[in-house]
Amino acid sequence: MNSDLNDLIDKYRSDNESVFNTWFINNDERLKAFRSIRRGVQSVINDIKNKEFGNDYKGSSLEFVLNCITEQKQVFIGASHAFYWKPKLRIPDIYENEENKMSFGQFLENCFAAKNEEQILKEIINLDEKKIKGLGPAVANILYFLHPEIIPPFNTAIVNGFNHLFKEKVKLGSWTEYLRMREVILQKTISIKNHCQKI
Repeated sequence: MNSDLNDLIDKYRSDNESVFNTWFINNDERLKAFRSIRRGVQSVINDIKNKEFGNDYKGSSLEFVLNCITEQKQVFIGASHAFYWKPKLRIPDIYENEENKMSFGQFLENCFAAKNEEQILKEIINLDEKKIKGLGPAVANILYFLHPEIIPPFNTAIVNGFNHLFKEKVKLGSWTEYLRMREVILQKTISIKNHCQKI
């Protein structure tokens, strides 16, 4: 598996049109986006605290954040869909449920201020335990722009690719499944680093 994975990584890195080369490496626009998104998250936190967040996605500070995220290459296309307010389904339940809204704001604030992996994982587990309808691991796409070295992004294509590459069966919509995926990614990354150091 490591040999196949190393070959795949080499192929990806050598492809001048891959997102690795067109977005991740030496891209000033990407770094500007990180700063804009971090400021946007601060606005979401403040709006919720000051009870100015409103009861719809449209026109909210959260929409600004997700618009900035979805502009960041193909991997983030569709990241905003999970946050559209769907009144008939009552999801995500952060627009009309004040308690859930405050919990979401506190979650973002705590993650924004977090200094290490343990703090962030604790916040994710706490959020998951609140069982706020529609507030699953799509939130990881916001956290990625706060802590890219700790939190990988999450969408259908990523899950499908992960399951195919590592012969796993991670499911969408579950924080538990997301954390399991993240753990495998970390293990494989460490394994690859160790292999590269031996060469």
